[in-house]
Amino acid sequence: MPPPTASPLPPDPHCEHRRALLSGIARRLRAAGIESAFGPLESYRDFYGVLPAGTTGLVCEQPPTTARLQVTAIRVRHTLPPGQGGLSPDRRSWVRDADVTYDLHGGGEPAFEVTMLEDPDDGLGHSRDTSAQRTVTGDEQAVIDAARLWYGYRHTLRGTLPTADPRRERTRLRREVEKRDAAASAPDLRTELAGALVPARDALAADLARLDPGLLCWHFPRERSGRYARRAVVALARYGPDPGKRGPWLTARVRDGSLALGIDQLIGVNQDHRWDTAPWLWSTAGRGATAADRWQVVSPEEARPLTDLLDAYDVAAALETAGVCVDGDVAALLDGFPTRYLRAAHTEAWVTALYTQLARSAPWRFAAAYDTWRRERAGLGRPATGPVPLFGLTGLNQQRRPMLALDQRAGVPILRMVWTGSNARLSRVLWERPADLDAALAGLATPMPTAR
Repeated sequence: MPPPTASPLPPDPHCEHRRALLSGIARRLRAAGIESAFGPLESYRDFYGVLPAGTTGLVCEQPPTTARLQVTAIRVRHTLPPGQGGLSPDRRSWVRDADVTYDLHGGGEPAFEVTMLEDPDDGLGHSRDTSAQRTVTGDEQAVIDAARLWYGYRHTLRGTLPTADPRRERTRLRREVEKRDAAASAPDLRTELAGALVPARDALAADLARLDPGLLCWHFPRERSGRYARRAVVALARYGPDPGKRGPWLTARVRDGSLALGIDQLIGVNQDHRWDTAPWLWSTAGRGATAADRWQVVSPEEARPLTDLLDAYDVAAALETAGVCVDGDVAALLDGFPTRYLRAAHTEAWVTALYTQLARSAPWRFAAAYDTWRRERAGLGRPATGPVPLFGLTGLNQQRRPMLALDQRAGVPILRMVWTGSNARLSRVLWERPADLDAALAGLATPMPTAR
């Protein structure tokens, strides 16, 4: 049985009239190096109404994206004085300031409608037809200006790829390891547990008895200066049944230049630094961990081919070598290209964030990290599929924000750009390059510092 065919579009009764009105724009676009074709337009809708099926106009494509620009002739009748109407100050209501009609014999003033369509960002609840960017103008030059800004925007607004400075990075790493060694040799660790409400007192006492101050001070997150990361909170052990709900955690944080242990009410899945799955970083309980347990490689040299690529900021090659796939948005950003015309202003910040974070990642650990997350989710009776965020991309102050997420497809890790309002993320200890591995690769420390 042959597949059903799409219903033919109704004919545009104003087709020839529109073609004549748009002929000057078509010539000027061609002179600007922008090819257009006259034909049926893709439908879209917004506060001003819906484009009738079969309406014709000029169409410009921009491979390899699915973006397109459409221009058609319309008539506009203003219903309110200039400056009135539009979105209310509280952004809860809309007053339409004009009526748009595609009947060229109707009332109102002649005008051109310019529309930019592109596939919407995943996770924002938009569709292609409702996220169209539509503007109306009576000036041919304004149409040409809009088209020139849109056409070729991927190259015009391409971000600058970060470059590596090996000498500076070696100096930074040496300084960091020196500070780690100094902190571990004379650990300055205070305890702030007085009055803490912990339902599992015996478990807390056992964790404190096994805690190794030297290990904790050596592995605690650092700033580029080598000092303790002042805003970091490391969740060491939990005393509640569900890391997805707020509960008591044994934590370490910076107080007046030294580390302090305390009990904090945290949502475990929201923490960047969650070490309950990595006791070898802070406790004698991890003394038997092997290099494969800690690093997912049996020796530092096994990781060197990938770390060399990452140190050179050749992130795409490192991901490919590690067998990690990327979606179209991540691939675009790794090449410096905008993901959408609507988001092009954020390209530079997103490219910088992506390279800065992934250069410190360990792509060979992604599969094991995802499995750890999946086992925990399954143990809690929650869905254990789909992407889990790693870190956020900057620049947008809204509920749903762009984040880089780790997913898995047929056992293959894949990095995706997702939009989410959740603060949940995969702990960095599972997917970043361990500090002691970096030190071992640089010959600055023993590969596996042992608990004291």
